[in-house]
Amino acid sequence: MKSAYIPPPGSGEAVEKPPRPRTKFYVRHIVASDTHHFIGRIYDLSIVGLSFDSYEELAKYDDCKYAIDVNQAVSSLAQRVESMNLVGEMLWPEQLPEDFKKFPLSRYQWLIVATDVFLVRYISIVDCALLLVNEVYEIGLKPEVCTLSNLKRKGIPQNIVDILNALLDDQGSLRRERNRRVHHGAERSFTGDDQTFRLGSLFERWANGMTGHDRFGRKVNIERSFKEGLVGLQKEFNQSTRKLEKQLDRLYDDLRREFEDRFGPRIRAATHGLNAGANREAR
Repeated sequence: MKSAYIPPPGSGEAVEKPPRPRTKFYVRHIVASDTHHFIGRIYDLSIVGLSFDSYEELAKYDDCKYAIDVNQAVSSLAQRVESMNLVGEMLWPEQLPEDFKKFPLSRYQWLIVATDVFLVRYISIVDCALLLVNEVYEIGLKPEVCTLSNLKRKGIPQNIVDILNALLDDQGSLRRERNRRVHHGAERSFTGDDQTFRLGSLFERWANGMTGHDRFGRKVNIERSFKEGLVGLQKEFNQSTRKLEKQLDRLYDDLRREFEDRFGPRIRAATHGLNAGANREAR
């Protein structure tokens, strides 16, 4: 945010008006994590795992192994998407502490933690999507080297590459911020005067509050600064998760077709009879 110039007292110079950031909460977007038909299909098939005492025993049957391996990747992705709603709980708190002296975090620290959780979990969703593509297409890459570039080298189709690229593009500046926070210790600014907000939050937590004026000449108001920071995060959360859902639906549509093309012949050739109630689509 552009810094404001505050002229010295008595100089006669006009004071730049402070920005008027939004402090009214946005309507919260609840993230859908497992409503796509492909996810339900894989969850249904995963019931076959209950028929075996170990993965080694299950892996003797090619159709069962494929279904369970894909289920593990689908479940990890769906759980990580669902965890975005945990972030939402932090950004839309229903009841704030009446006294932050009795709360483990200051208002400023609350925003720091919420930002960390938001960025790390949101950015990792693409990594989980890469692992799902790896399983559906049976590429065989180890998780630590399962990158888009390596999947492309293994020949995944262009339509999947396009969707994964779109997911990465949508993450854009948030992915770069995640990298700066995790690897370089950089922090974002939540308000136009973050130094006053941070110090005021500490005074509220450990002392008797803070009086005075911020660099815009406004009376210090830590509650207002906290809401300003929350609302900024709320806006990014809503925009990011709505884009995410659309791109993941596209990915699930294409992976569903690929999965059935690979799973169908296996279930038709199976003789164990364990999937009799779950193979209608494959047939």
